[in-house]
This record gives sequence, C-alpha cells and structure tokens, in this order.
Amino acid sequence: MSINEFMKKMAMDMKVNDRDFTKDDFYYILKYIGIKKDNSLVEDIETFYQDFLDNLSNSLVKYEAKRVKTGENATYYIGFYVDKKANYKEAVKLYFPVKYEYLISALKTIFLYLIRNSVKATVKFCVKATNENIVIRFYDEKEVMPFINYCNSNFILEDLLVPCNPFIAKMHGLGLVKDDNTINTYNGILSVLLEEYFRLLKENNSLDKASGLDFLDYIRKRKMLEEGPEQQFNMEAIEKNIMTILEHKKVLD
Repeated sequence: MSINEFMKKMAMDMKVNDRDFTKDDFYYILKYIGIKKDNSLVEDIETFYQDFLDNLSNSLVKYEAKRVKTGENATYYIGFYVDKKANYKEAVKLYFPVKYEYLISALKTIFLYLIRNSVKATVKFCVKATNENIVIRFYDEKEVMPFINYCNSNFILEDLLVPCNPFIAKMHGLGLVKDDNTINTYNGILSVLLEEYFRLLKENNSLDKASGLDFLDYIRKRKMLEEGPEQQFNMEAIEKNIMTILEHKKVLD
C-alpha cells in the first residue's frame, strides 16, 4: 500500500462510516497493515530468548535487557554495547519486518551479527505478528549500511519480509527512520499528525483532498508551530521520510 492509497482509504472510511480516527487508531492500523493476527509462536520465542540470555550471561558481551508488558503483548529490548547516554538523535532506527514464521531465525542472525561486529545497538522485538516485530536502533549511522549489505547478500529479503507501513522509507525491504525517543517515537508522532490532519479535513468538509503531498504540506506548516525541540526533530524526520518516498530518493542521503 502506498501513502496515497492509505490516505484515500482512511478518508473513505471516515466518510462512509461517519467516524473519526484517534492517534491510537492510526498507530494500531499502521502497525498491522498487511498482517494476519498470529501469536502461535509466543512460547517458542520466549524460550529461545531466555536460552539466549542464559548463554549471554556467561559471556563477556556487554548488554542490557528489559521486557515491557506480558503474554502475547510482551515486547523485549536488548542493548549491545550501549552507553545509557547514547544520543537518539544521532541514531538510525531500522525496521526488520520479518514474516512471523522466521522471527526466531532472524533474531538469531541479528544478535550474532551485532555481537560479532561489536555494534552499538538496541534491538526491540514483539512476540506476536506485527509489521514492526523487529526494530534495531543503530547508534552509529556508519553501522547501518554494512548490516543492510550483509542481509541483502546473505538472504532473499523479498521472501523473508512483509512490507513496512507506507510512511517508512525502505532499502531492500528494510525500513529506515530517525526519531527522538525521549518524548515519542516516529510512529507515535506520525499517528498524532494523522489524527490532526484528518480532523482538520473533516471539519473543512475536504476529505477528498487527502493525499501524501497535502499531508506533507500540513506537516511543514504544523512543524513551524511546535516549540519543543524533540517534537520538532520528529516532525522533520517524518517530513524527510515522506519526501524520500514520494520523490523516490535514496533513503540515507
């Protein structure tokens, strides 16, 4: 699904069903675009990860791990060689939207690559199927391309991955964004902007106007009203990413 297709679909849903979409609605919709609900591997993923941590605790690898929520909604974070003062604004966030059945294999590959190459990064992964089930934050932008090239050289990525949400620019199917994670995430701010944009269109009886370019114009104007540097950083990141997609530019330019 393209950005314009997404915008037209949401506008049509609002008109036909006479409903509004909140930021939480947009966040959920973006997270599950193209995904069938599946949590059948939760126990297998949990077992794999615990075994991995048990082995890691007996090594010299510097890492920190945490879990958010439980059960099928559990999300895990593991940071390799990461200083607590790592700068989010200098980092690059890579989405690895792997098909659910390959999640454990992908995690093994990612963990081993980061450890063997002493890459400063944090991996976030979900235990159920989403299109952002693995997200890697690289704290040095120079580490991103070697990882992408490694994946592209060793795997048939088009067979391994599902599409990211349409607002994330991609390279070989892997999504790339920046965000300031101290206030909100890329998709969190994007969802807020989408709620505001579609509410404005509905109030002006102009839902037919919804498009990627019009949304981009809204973000540019909205950004000028934002005083918080973190929020402004995120809006600029979203603006740049949408421009990259619409204008077919290289992602890391």
